[in-house]
Amino acid sequence: MLSNQFKTAAAKLIELAKAKTLAYMCAENPKDTFFCGKGGTQLPSTDKISVSETETLETRIKELYTGTTFAGRYQVIEELGKGGMGKVYKVFDTKIKEKVALKLIKPEVGSDRETIERFSNELKFARKIAHRNVCRMFDLGEAEGTHFITMEYVPGEDLKKLIRMSGQLGIGAAISIAK
Repeated sequence: MLSNQFKTAAAKLIELAKAKTLAYMCAENPKDTFFCGKGGTQLPSTDKISVSETETLETRIKELYTGTTFAGRYQVIEELGKGGMGKVYKVFDTKIKEKVALKLIKPEVGSDRETIERFSNELKFARKIAHRNVCRMFDLGEAEGTHFITMEYVPGEDLKKLIRMSGQLGIGAAISIAK
C-alpha cells in the first residue's frame, strides 16, 4: 500500500535527520565516540540508517488557472479556497451549461484507494440529502491524474470569511445559520 511505503520512507528520513543533527551538534567529538559530549546522548551507528531503500513519492499538486479547461469540460473562473483536502474552484461546466464548484483532491489524499472508495460511498449518501444549508454533491471523478469532486456552487461568503469579518458569532447568529 502506498501510504505504508510513505510512512516507512518518512520514518527513515526522520531517523536520518536525527542522526545528522546529532552529528552536527557533536562534531567536536572524536570519531570513535559513542556518546555526544554535549548532553550525553548516544550517537546512532550510521550503518543502521539506510535511505537507499526509500521511494520518493512524486506527487504534483495540480494548479488550475482562470480561463483554462480541466477534464475537457470545466472552464476555470476562479479559485474559491483551499484546505486540508485540496483546492476548490468555481468553474463553468460546459456539458450542463452552469457554474459548479470543483474540488481538486490533494495527491497524497487521492493516492489512497481506500480514501477514494470512502469518498465514493459518502457521495452516494450525500446525494440523498436535500437541505438549504447543504450543497448538493454531483460527481467524483479522475482526470489528468487528479481526483476531483464536483458539487453545487453556492454564491456568497463562506463561514470562515463571515467569522473573520464579524468576529465570534453570537448564539442567535449561529442558530440562524445552522437552521
